[in-house]
This record gives sequence, structure tokens and C-alpha cells, in this order.
Amino acid sequence: MLTFTEEHEMFRTTVRDVVRNEIDPFCDEWEETGDFPAHQLFKRLGGLGLIGVEYDSELGGGAADHVYTMILGEEMGRCASLGVAMAVAVQTDMATPSLHEYGSPELKEQFLRPAIAGEMVASIAVSEPDAGSDVAALRTRAVRDGDEWVINGAKMWTTMAHVADWVLLLTRTNLDVPKHKGLTFFLIPFATPGITIDAVPTMGTERTNATFYDDVRIPDRYRVGDVDGGWKVMAVALAFERGLMGGTAAGVPLLRHFHEWAATVC
Repeated sequence: MLTFTEEHEMFRTTVRDVVRNEIDPFCDEWEETGDFPAHQLFKRLGGLGLIGVEYDSELGGGAADHVYTMILGEEMGRCASLGVAMAVAVQTDMATPSLHEYGSPELKEQFLRPAIAGEMVASIAVSEPDAGSDVAALRTRAVRDGDEWVINGAKMWTTMAHVADWVLLLTRTNLDVPKHKGLTFFLIPFATPGITIDAVPTMGTERTNATFYDDVRIPDRYRVGDVDGGWKVMAVALAFERGLMGGTAAGVPLLRHFHEWAATVC
């Protein structure tokens, strides 16, 4: 049975106050203007220490246990917009954990530390038009050219891409091995030439994106993990996603919002 310490409950109270006093007004402004000033949101959350609660203190994190992240996801799910909760989940529990686990010290300093501080916004691109649940069937290719990689392909459901600074991208780097063994992750700044982002609206009014990569050149130092070792890197992101987004940041809040709506019409 999971029990919460006094410190856990104090953290819950802190997050709940932030949601009520700062995030909900932010959501109201978002709905009025139609814009999503993600950098403003994450800068505030980073300043409050609500992005890197589990990460090393040397990187600016809180060095806390996973229960803190679960509490954060649960309380963020109470905010006025599911989109904000999903955005925080993408930053804290999909894109950054893999970088923390497998990124080089240089990549951690260049990208992870600013993400924890809320100074950079992250996204992750794994699914493709013909490779959703069967992730290993992806076709986006990365071909080595000296000290660089040339990437071509397309991704679906790249949440946050339109406001993010960088994307953690899964590619195929080897055609001569079983499909799950020939994958490699790269960290790509969205300012890199050759990237196109198209909006994909949803029934819930939240925006996701399709992203396209045409002869995108990335130095090998932007590789996350071993060449052809992307499967285990992805496992980190998916483990966090299933633990938080599947139960708190998406599923439970959706049911709660539905219940509140149904109570007004029934």
C-alpha cells in the first residue's frame, strides 16, 4: 500500500496552490487569446522547482523520489486545461528522462539543465503516420555522413512542437537488423533547417502537430545513447509516460472533466 509522508503532502499542497492561483488564470488567458505562451508557463514552473523534482541537484533538480512526480501529475491534472497538464507531462516525463539517463554530459548541460529551469521547452517525436502502437515499424531515416547525420521522415502527434525549442526524435539507423534493434535517438533544435511543423487540431481543442524532416543535418554529438540503441532509450520515456500520463495527466482528469460536464446537463 502506497503511503505519503508529511513532506509528500506538503508538496501536494504547494502544487495545488500553484494550480489554483497561477495555472488556472494562465489557462483563462490562453482560452481568451488562443495563444499558448509555453515559455512563460515553464519559466514560472521551473522557478518554483516543479519541473526537475527527480533530477540530480547538480543539474538544478530536486533529487526527490518518484512519488513527487506522481503527485505533480495528479495535481496538474486538476487545472482548468488538460492541455497544460499534458504539456507539463511531455516536458517532465517523456522528453527529459531519456536525456537524463542516456545523454552526454554536454547535452545535459546544453539542454537538460535549461529544461529543468524552465528556460527551454521540450517535445518528443516517436509515432509516425504508419507506425503508432508498433513503434519499431517507423521509417524516419538517419544516415551517417562523416561527423553528421542526415534525417528524413515524418512524425505524428508531436505535442508541443509548435512552441518547443527542441525535440527528442527516434529514427531508423540500420535496415539490416530486426526492426527494434536498428533505432537511434537524436536531440534536434527546432531551429535546425529542414523542419516543418503542421498543426493537428483535436476534438478537445488542444493542438498537437505533424512534423516533417527533410535533409535535416545534425552533428553526431546530438545523438542520445548508442547507435542502434534507441529501443532502451525509448523504454525510459515510455515507462514515465505510462506511469504518469496514462493514469493522472490524461485519464483521470478527463473522467473528472466529463463528470463535471455531465452534472450540468443531466
